[in-house]
Amino acid sequence: MAQKEEGLLANHMPLLRAPDGSLVGHVAQANAMHRMIAEEQEVLAIFRGPDAYISPNFFPSKADHHRHVPTWNYQAVHICGTISFQHDEQAKRAAVGLLTRTHERKLNGENAWRMADAPQDDMQGMLESIVAFRITASRTLAKSKISQNREERDYLGAVAGLRATGKPTMANLMAERSRKTDEDT
Repeated sequence: MAQKEEGLLANHMPLLRAPDGSLVGHVAQANAMHRMIAEEQEVLAIFRGPDAYISPNFFPSKADHHRHVPTWNYQAVHICGTISFQHDEQAKRAAVGLLTRTHERKLNGENAWRMADAPQDDMQGMLESIVAFRITASRTLAKSKISQNREERDYLGAVAGLRATGKPTMANLMAERSRKTDEDT
């Protein structure tokens, strides 16, 4: 996300941390982002984690005093930094290589697709149609709101409510936090 005279500009794209700590990605040449955002302009990258609606009905103490309202649990990381665009083939290959290696290995293991699997002229055409970029981070902010301000029975009620309503990712995250808290005491 970047602030422009016309307003905010946002794009959704995969980013990965490079060995030097910067964030690496690429966009299509047709995407005006690389023409609208100036070199070294500050941008914001947002990484969403799990999130879920929390009903007041999840909290056992609601029956005691009815002072609960709906809320939302979430985790996210915001990274601010400056962006630079790279039009050279080496930078484009590095960006595509990092992204595909990482995701292909996770998904396909030993059968991971490799850039070398594609016909050279197809790969060359694809690389010519993208612009690589790098974001050098200057500030990182992690946010986690997972009912940590609730008393234990309401916290565990939220975990059970999330499981019952098909939100196991947030429920498991909260249950893990609860286990760690118990281990610390």
